[in-house]
Amino acid sequence: MCCVRKRTEEMKKTCMLLILVLLFAVQAGAALGEETVISSKDQLNRPGMKVGVSTGSSSVLIAEKELPDAKLVYYEENTIAYEAVAQGKIDAFVYDREQMQKAIDNGRKGVRLLDENMDEGVSIGVGVSPVSEIPDLLSRLNTFIAEIKADGTLEDMFHRWLDLGSEEMPDIPPAENPQFHLTVGTSGTVPPYSFYAGTVLTGFDIELGRRFAAWLGAEVSFRVYDYGAIVPAAVTGEIDCIMANLNITPERQEALPFSDELFTHPIAIMVKADTSLEKLKGKRIGVQTGTTFDEIVLNAIPDAQISYFNTYPDLSAALEANKIDAFPGDEPVLLLMMSENNKLALLDNRLDSFEFGFVLPKTAKGEKLRDELNAWIAGMKESGELDQVVSKWTSGPEEEKTVPDYASFPAPKGILTMVTEGAFPPMDYYRGEDLVGLEIDLAAQFCEDNGYGFSLQGLNFDGILPAVQAGKADFAAAGITITEERKESVYFSDPYYVGGTMLAVLKSELTSLEGGGFLDTVKESFNKTFIREDRWKLFLRGVLTTLLITFLSVLCGTLLGFAVYMLCRNGNRVANTVTRFCIWLVQGMPLVVLLMILYYIIFGNASLSGITVSVIAFTLTFGASVFGLLKMGVGAVEIGQYEAAYALGYTNRRTFFKIILPQALPHIMPSYKGEIIGLIKATSIVGYIAVQDLTKMGDIVRSRTYEAFFPLIAITIIYFLLEGLLGFLVSRLSFNINPKRRKPEKILKGVKTDD
Repeated sequence: MCCVRKRTEEMKKTCMLLILVLLFAVQAGAALGEETVISSKDQLNRPGMKVGVSTGSSSVLIAEKELPDAKLVYYEENTIAYEAVAQGKIDAFVYDREQMQKAIDNGRKGVRLLDENMDEGVSIGVGVSPVSEIPDLLSRLNTFIAEIKADGTLEDMFHRWLDLGSEEMPDIPPAENPQFHLTVGTSGTVPPYSFYAGTVLTGFDIELGRRFAAWLGAEVSFRVYDYGAIVPAAVTGEIDCIMANLNITPERQEALPFSDELFTHPIAIMVKADTSLEKLKGKRIGVQTGTTFDEIVLNAIPDAQISYFNTYPDLSAALEANKIDAFPGDEPVLLLMMSENNKLALLDNRLDSFEFGFVLPKTAKGEKLRDELNAWIAGMKESGELDQVVSKWTSGPEEEKTVPDYASFPAPKGILTMVTEGAFPPMDYYRGEDLVGLEIDLAAQFCEDNGYGFSLQGLNFDGILPAVQAGKADFAAAGITITEERKESVYFSDPYYVGGTMLAVLKSELTSLEGGGFLDTVKESFNKTFIREDRWKLFLRGVLTTLLITFLSVLCGTLLGFAVYMLCRNGNRVANTVTRFCIWLVQGMPLVVLLMILYYIIFGNASLSGITVSVIAFTLTFGASVFGLLKMGVGAVEIGQYEAAYALGYTNRRTFFKIILPQALPHIMPSYKGEIIGLIKATSIVGYIAVQDLTKMGDIVRSRTYEAFFPLIAITIIYFLLEGLLGFLVSRLSFNINPKRRKPEKILKGVKTDD
């Protein structure tokens, strides 16, 4: 007994010692974690400081020279570097001041630029292909640059694109009788030099290329590359020159000649925005990505800590998990959330007021439609009908919340397409399979009153503005706040709703609330997710869409991969070269990027549906995988099989189909099954291009129920079931085609065994 007590006392002492050590470590970590506010370049030039640089740019050489004691961290993409600075993963990022200031002006939060620049600037020029077919291209380019410097054209371009932030390309008449074709390589991702305004490539470098082509007497085309591929493209002659805000570096000058200098950029220093100890002790406020709530919160609560989340259900889940202390939202939206979730409460004070308006493209058609909308909204306000619609959707009973039957509208003036999120009650949300809401009610009434037909399309919030700019929709409404920054890119109608931003918090008496048991909670969540408003139909439609994309992609991808393999299998040099290039291009690109490029750029002006574009994208990736699997499987068959077949008089094609392929398929099928399962999971990203698949339907349901996790668990289970079903079908197919598993009767069918 004494031994037990002694051991108990020793354990207590050990635990106390561990607690003291832990507390000391926490205090030490907190002391180490105190941020030093960077106010000068000299603070960065010491061991332990991490300074980001852009791989391959002149900023690397400048940082090495001026900050020799700092540790350099290399980044391929500036946006990632900006985020690293904002999160405190690096202490600073040195790069072109114009580009970094542009990022901050366009909403890059959590960072700032020091007033002090690096001592040395960066020279910008045009890289010229050493194997261009245009004679004396370098000397002609230098003559052109000298002329536009002398007559002030270059200065005017710089002023418009960089100082004023223009996004409009001036009218530059092309060459009347072109003698050459000038192919210009550019980045397409570096505003204001080379970037996409909607689906149109524009910017300082694009104007420069068009002016040079007109001066040269040449047609011009632009090819977009990343910076890692653009110099090799010029070296190999794929392009004639590079106009992509390209730094002149010694390494690049070794690879290709450069024009005379266009201008010199100052190299600035980006650091984290001022974050004092008092601010870090402030409240943790979560905001929805892509909204203006971050600015609103910081204006009202300067010491707030901002965290970004994708949806309101994510914010609600984070609040309940104590990841944040509050989150802002539009008053009617938060009131609906409270009716669904009794754990939430609203603070009394409004943070600000806001105005919602319809969004339209900055085109002549968009301007005309905006004027029609403004006249109609003014009439609705004057008659009092607008207030009635708002009251119906914000405070009326659910059974009275109806929208006009717009499918039956006559359309003497054509059909207008509106995109919306479908996840922002009471403005726009799904009731069962139907999109309803205040904004949809207003849009439908406008179309009916003005002689238009009306159609709706659901889209992720961050894809709404690009869809309008790209001409995929005539207008949009998704609780979009009218801001001056957004007005630079799109037109807004007059406001149809004025509200306020409030903060949602957890009820202080939460701990005293009595909740039901686990089974009761599951039943309630199941009812809200599947039964209420027949939401199971949404999941069913999402499953069918996912299966349709998967089936068509597997079928088309298999046919594509097999057809390409048949072209390449006998060593056709051209077919193999083209195939290798295409596979490299497709497999080297993230699927979501491939989808958005196909949808917004390649097929930007085509009337292809999101499902069609999704099938095209997944067909390309799956076809590339099938091609690789066939090479692997056929390569596993011994070469002697060919020799034996040829000795028996078989042709090359008959040998392949009768002897080689049947033996290769068992090697291929396990990996083929894995590719199909990977494909069905990969389809979860198609919501980015307006396809309502299973994952998107889950987001829609979450936006209505404010259930943080149950719909996600349901989606996971459904995906498991779909994967199991497809895996079973492929396994059965594998069993049937495996020669080793066939019965002797089948193998010997048609063979006389009694001779």
